Amino acid sequence: MKNLALFKFQNVDIDCSEIVNLFCIDSQFGDIYIYGDGYVFKITHITQKVTRECNLLDYYEASDIPSLVNINCNPVAENICLAFENGDVLTVEHRTNIIVCVGFVDSGLKSLCWSPDQEVVCMVTGRDTVIIMTGTFDPITEVDLHQDSFGEKQFITVGWGKKETQFHGSEGKAARFVTQDVNNPNSNKDDGIALISWRGDGLLFAVSVVSKENVRYIRIFNREGVLQYTSEKLLGLESVLAWRPSGNLLATTQQLPNKYIVAFFEKNGLRHGEFSLPFSSSERKVLQLLWNTESTILTVHCENVASSDTSLYFYTVNNYHWYLKQVLDFSKDQKICCVEWDIESKNRLHVICEGGHYFCYDWTWVTNHSYGNATSNGAFVAVIDGDEILLTSFRGKVTPPPMSDQKVKLLAAINAVMFGFDDNSACAVLADGRLVALVQDKVGGPHQVQWVCEVVSECTEILHHWVWLFADTFVCCSGTHVMLLVRDPQQEKLILRSKAPLDSCLVSIVRTADPLKVLLQMSDGKLFVYDTAQNKVSLYNFNLSECCTKLNILRVEETEFVFGLSDRNRFYINTKEIANNVTSYTLHSEFILLTTLQHTLLCSRLDLDGIESLASDHNLGTSRRIERGARLVITVPCDTRVILQMPRGNLECIQPRPLLLHLAATYLDSREYRRAFELFRKQRINLNLLYDHNPEVFSSNTGHFVRSVKDPTWLSLFLSELQEMDMTQTMYAGFYAKKSEDKSLTKNKVHSVCEVVRTAILALDDSETYLLPVITSHVRQQSLAAALDVIKTVREQEDKAGERKPLVSSGEALRYLLYLVDVNELYDVALGMYDFELVTVVAAKSQKDPKEYLPFLNQLRKMEPHYQRYCIDKHLKRFESALQNIASCLGSNQYLEECLTLIRDHKLYTQLADALVVLSPTAEDGEIEALLLFDRSSPAYGRVSVLYAEHLLDARRPYEAALMFQRGGDLSRALQCYQAAGDWRQALTLANTMQYSESQVHELCRLLVERLAEQHQYGEAAQVLSQLVGDLEESVAMLVRGHMWPQATWSALSGQRSDLIETHIKPGLSDHLELLTSQLATAREQFGMYKARLAVVRSTQQLHFEDKEGDTIPADSDLFSDTSSVMTSTIASSRSRLSEMRETVKEEPVQGRIEKSRLRWYSHVSLLSGGGVDTKETDTLAQSLSVSTSRSHRSSKNRRKQERKLLSLKEGSPHEDLALIRALHDLVTRTDHLRDEVRCLCTELLRFHRDKEAASLQRDLVNVLKNMQGSLAEIWTPELASSGPHLNVFGPEATVNSITAKFASSGNLNTSHTLLEPHLRIAPVISSDTTWQMEILKAS
Repeated sequence: MKNLALFKFQNVDIDCSEIVNLFCIDSQFGDIYIYGDGYVFKITHITQKVTRECNLLDYYEASDIPSLVNINCNPVAENICLAFENGDVLTVEHRTNIIVCVGFVDSGLKSLCWSPDQEVVCMVTGRDTVIIMTGTFDPITEVDLHQDSFGEKQFITVGWGKKETQFHGSEGKAARFVTQDVNNPNSNKDDGIALISWRGDGLLFAVSVVSKENVRYIRIFNREGVLQYTSEKLLGLESVLAWRPSGNLLATTQQLPNKYIVAFFEKNGLRHGEFSLPFSSSERKVLQLLWNTESTILTVHCENVASSDTSLYFYTVNNYHWYLKQVLDFSKDQKICCVEWDIESKNRLHVICEGGHYFCYDWTWVTNHSYGNATSNGAFVAVIDGDEILLTSFRGKVTPPPMSDQKVKLLAAINAVMFGFDDNSACAVLADGRLVALVQDKVGGPHQVQWVCEVVSECTEILHHWVWLFADTFVCCSGTHVMLLVRDPQQEKLILRSKAPLDSCLVSIVRTADPLKVLLQMSDGKLFVYDTAQNKVSLYNFNLSECCTKLNILRVEETEFVFGLSDRNRFYINTKEIANNVTSYTLHSEFILLTTLQHTLLCSRLDLDGIESLASDHNLGTSRRIERGARLVITVPCDTRVILQMPRGNLECIQPRPLLLHLAATYLDSREYRRAFELFRKQRINLNLLYDHNPEVFSSNTGHFVRSVKDPTWLSLFLSELQEMDMTQTMYAGFYAKKSEDKSLTKNKVHSVCEVVRTAILALDDSETYLLPVITSHVRQQSLAAALDVIKTVREQEDKAGERKPLVSSGEALRYLLYLVDVNELYDVALGMYDFELVTVVAAKSQKDPKEYLPFLNQLRKMEPHYQRYCIDKHLKRFESALQNIASCLGSNQYLEECLTLIRDHKLYTQLADALVVLSPTAEDGEIEALLLFDRSSPAYGRVSVLYAEHLLDARRPYEAALMFQRGGDLSRALQCYQAAGDWRQALTLANTMQYSESQVHELCRLLVERLAEQHQYGEAAQVLSQLVGDLEESVAMLVRGHMWPQATWSALSGQRSDLIETHIKPGLSDHLELLTSQLATAREQFGMYKARLAVVRSTQQLHFEDKEGDTIPADSDLFSDTSSVMTSTIASSRSRLSEMRETVKEEPVQGRIEKSRLRWYSHVSLLSGGGVDTKETDTLAQSLSVSTSRSHRSSKNRRKQERKLLSLKEGSPHEDLALIRALHDLVTRTDHLRDEVRCLCTELLRFHRDKEAASLQRDLVNVLKNMQGSLAEIWTPELASSGPHLNVFGPEATVNSITAKFASSGNLNTSHTLLEPHLRIAPVISSDTTWQMEILKAS
């Protein structure tokens, strides 16, 4: 759908009176070397300056200079090679201009051609041999051009491809024996020229030569000179040959009896397509065929047989159709001497004409389409094909090329097409200089020629870059001037109104928002504004950094923006480069769309926010994948269709989501719900957006929504697709970026929308029509019972005789409900409504077997109503409701055991807990219906209370269990629970209620003391011993056991037993002093040992890191490949163990020396308990609690075992450093917690005048803490503390490169630090508070 347009035009005059023979292009610098008049001229690419390089008259006499066969510029050797017809091959050095003869062919040269890489040169001699030489003219081989063999790649056939076996159509079977006469010398008048053409990669070359039978054919050789293929000998082939650089086609011309064609051959010599030229061989003769470097343009250089005028025809192929895009005519006075495509610039053509005129044409591809943002714009695209203009409107349909909506045949070949502003009218520029206007008689009608006019004689020089401003006014460029032309309707001519000079070469003219002004772009990127009213050219606000092949200027909210795309895929907005991978772009009425080299389509808002986002943040908006190489053709204004063209030429129409959502938002804002719903269904947009776009507007216009949509099926579809999430914040968040989330409007969205829609439906006069949406609303509200009630109501209306039947039958409604809900679920809901008739109807509409449900229903019908409902609820697993129903059946205690079994089996104790708050049998606020009939005096109440108590006991809540046992009348078990809970006061109170004897109370007190001692409640145990048992000595011993020194001393003195100070308190003080002294010594020793070992381990790791040259990724790192199955499983198990470790609340000992030290650390309990209280279990209840504890311990034991395996203190273990850090952290923390215990002991030691021992103990603790405080920074390094955030490096979005880059920047690859809990990676805090120290002891 693209046309070939002139982008830049330059011309230079050469001081050469004779005909220029040939020229070549310097691929390194772009300079042109021209041979003519025996001289070699040079045109400098940058300055366009012409200089004379060398004079061949110094080598030849002027009259004896032979004809030139080939001229070539070799950038590697830095010379020019000239080959002459007499066989001379000369070189001219660039710097010295010295002429050197590098070789001579005695038989002369017919043709010579260099390979594209300049490493091989091929020559056809006068004896029809092919000589292959290197770029330094070292011979490779010489072969006979007319050798008899087909070539090295001779076809292998079994006869299926022979002419005798083919179908010949209307010619009949006799055509099998007709052979082509190639021996008639008059059948082909060939000039006998041999031509060479290389393939683009330089591996093959083709030679077009005339055979001995005077018939031309083509032979293909490789670069070593070995013949590969030979074509058929066909009559009519001419002496032109061009191998497409991409390598798939060889082009030549052929004269046929009824047409003149360009024929194509494959590399194997077989024909592969053709196209007809728009003239006959008697009118024009083709002199040359040329391909541009990207193989997209085929140029036909021909000459008029009668007038000797020359022309250039430019063809391009799309969808296997060859389009004629441009025709350049040159008069006899400026006859083309030679023409070549540039080697580096893909679309640059060099032409040299007689008289020394050099022309340089730069071409570009443009899409000519109509303009305007109104719906009246038909989105027309014009395609040039010779003298026909193909017009296609994409607003109504997509017509793939080479077809079109309409073809308009004009008077001559077309070179350019332009559309009027905000109009579907088009104007064509013909090759002969005339302009033809095409307009529509009516909207949607065909285009017809309105007028044809010629340009006045003073404007006959080449005109390009046409722009149709308005009505009869045009702007174009001619040479170094921009011109304003106005059509004279009377004379049918374009008259020059004004023109303004330009400083440099113009490359584009763009229409602006002001109809009297146009934007001019120069070849250096400078921008100017041409004011047609004042005929003035002035500088624009800014310049572009480079020249752009496509340029647009657009006014957005009173601000002008310039959009440009260069041939290097750089996209600009004003002076800002937005992206460097853009292949095409187009402007929609609301969006800007771009395609990229990554084969994506980008859409961005065409407003100030969207453009500023593009310019500042390089935010290219939403994207979607497209086919490789797809390019934008046009977007339909005020619509959602975007037309893309694929590389092979076919079209694809897509509707990007941003355009669809914008159109949907327009419909919703204008409350056109019907059109919005149609768009949503057609484009599969989530229907939740109908509400989420603007919840307030939808809620207030629900009635209008229902009336607009009308279709009950659509309403049901809308309700069925409702979701709680806000689509403007999730699925379509990119389009609604500015919208703030209002959770109050989206809370319980499904329920509220169903409610308002159902209310709006029921308010309609014909609400019966919308029965199915009503049912859908109930289903979405999880109210299946209400949906069945609706169906039941309809069924009752049907059963009433004489009334009008409903529009939607109950059977149809039930079938629809079964479509929405699983039949088994609906059957259960109907059963839960206790309506057996409804259950039967639902079951009948399902696939259930009557033998399955009818016996069950019949059995239920025979039951008492409350028990019937209980059975139904139990069948449906509605146990709470079943409890309420069976509780109503307990008047005769017939179902008590079944009720208790229900409570026990399904753990309905939560309801019982709430119910038992209210002791009265009457129903009060907060009471559960389950126990309304459980009177306190009834056996049921006691049974339920005991049942609940047993559940609490299993849950290890003995105190609450005791209360419930007490309510249930089981005082003995209640007493046991109080004992287990350690509540000696409640236990003794209950014993008093049970009228225990004095001996029983005394025994109970002993058991309570043992239990309190086990729970480390030494003060409570001492109180029982002293007050209830009367054993002061045991009471003091218990206080000593708990290190409660002031209380022990007071008890001894108040009981007038001062002897206990000597027998119990002072020995206890000595034992405690010895224990703390031993602990501090052990802490000091272990801290030093662990610290020294940690330093050794870290040093070893650092040496290992240096030996591996930074490759220190640990064994459990996620960077390892999944193919390492053993390592992967190790990582998984490590992570599992780590998660288990973090679930452990209390730190447990690890193996080795630490485990032994911890046993010593906590051994003070067992040391002081010797000879004290017996530690046996008090009773069966305590044993059950112990068993429960052991079960819990068994699971935690496994976790600790896994922890010890992972972080072991064993020397050489994988994570020994982490185990040492954990042990050190635990050691410092426990030592710091000894402050209060040491102070308390020191106080008592002072009371008994043991000052030195107290001072020594306080000093030991201070020194140990000081030593630990000074070593914290050495142990807990900054790398260890910062290892936590590295967890964020991993995840689903992480890659190997990102992970290694992160670790490389931090210099830490030890991911095993993450095995430590976060609090262990930070140094423990040692309190700086010194108030615990006693001033008395500081001076000691």
